Amino acid sequence: MKKLFVIAAGGVAGSLLRYLLVGKNDEIGIFLINLLGVAVAGLFALRLQPTELSRLFWIPGFAGAMTTFSSVAVIHGQRNDLLAIAYFYAMVIMSLLILWLINPKQKVAK
Repeated sequence: MKKLFVIAAGGVAGSLLRYLLVGKNDEIGIFLINLLGVAVAGLFALRLQPTELSRLFWIPGFAGAMTTFSSVAVIHGQRNDLLAIAYFYAMVIMSLLILWLINPKQKVAK
């Protein structure tokens, strides 16, 4: 039960930060907040050595609530054009680049 409360507390913090920083239909804000969430999750998963409760707060709680693929999907659904497709792929590529920058020694499968 303690783990669920820790995740919920992280979720409250992450979702409130997203609400405060990203305006309605703010595609650039959504893009940036999602990348920030990837960076937070990546730091706690790949670089830092957090306790289990800290990891639960920051990754599935905070970063999970702050980021959402549904926003990217809605943008693509509302604007089914080349820009929406580019937005999607830019999000994926930038996310992978951030994770690589956090943990560059990760070996690439050949």
